[in-house]
Amino acid sequence: LGYAILAFVVVFYMIFNRKGFNAIWCYFRKIHGYGFIKSLTKTYMNHFLFGQTILDKFALFAGKENAFKLTVVGQELFDDIINSPNGAIIASSHVGNFEISGYLLRQNKKRINGIIFGDESPVIQEYRNKILGENNVSLIPVASDMSHIFKINEVLTKGEILSMPCDRVFTGNKIVTLDFMGKPAQFPTGAYHLAVKFNVPVLTLFVIKESAKHYRIFLKRIDTYNNDSLSVKEKVDVLARNFAASLESILEKYPEQWYNFYKFWN
Repeated sequence: LGYAILAFVVVFYMIFNRKGFNAIWCYFRKIHGYGFIKSLTKTYMNHFLFGQTILDKFALFAGKENAFKLTVVGQELFDDIINSPNGAIIASSHVGNFEISGYLLRQNKKRINGIIFGDESPVIQEYRNKILGENNVSLIPVASDMSHIFKINEVLTKGEILSMPCDRVFTGNKIVTLDFMGKPAQFPTGAYHLAVKFNVPVLTLFVIKESAKHYRIFLKRIDTYNNDSLSVKEKVDVLARNFAASLESILEKYPEQWYNFYKFWN
């Protein structure tokens, strides 16, 4: 029922949220090179699927843990990092429904700490913390006083897992410009500097909505250094390029599930 109502609401959202609409329209029209009608159709599907992911999260808030089927591609990689005494970094993105992995990918061996936007509603943050905490997941809000930096270092020192978004640049981020889907785009490199500093593995994790009640998680390690004598900068560059390649690969298969609602390409 929620999906049916959403199908109509999305039209008004597209009309009145011009910034987000224009960003996704350009993504389909200029990056994928689709025609006018196909770009418009794909933009609608993008907004419709994004609305579904939000409804799915609220379904889990309501206690419907068994409402969704989950398939994991690369489960052995996840098992490796939760059974290791060392920390790890999960390079997340605004593709699919990443947060839902915190509700569905349950384990009690190692705490996962997710970096999140700090200005979200306190009520929502409190509720998310409560439910995710039951699955051994905690949240680290980005703070204006930069206090989250100390928490990040503590997490990796203790051998826990840190999840960081790696496809959105904010003021003050260390960045690298890469060729991404045929055009130059900027990517943050903070997660990779941490990975090299603490010598921990880096995994990409994409959570894709396959159908109304089925999600598929794709896991892949991207810390594939061919030479241990590489400098810090060279290792960071390898990680950034590998992340961009993984992101590009998943967007080629699921172009409608890109939810970066701003002009990503330069």
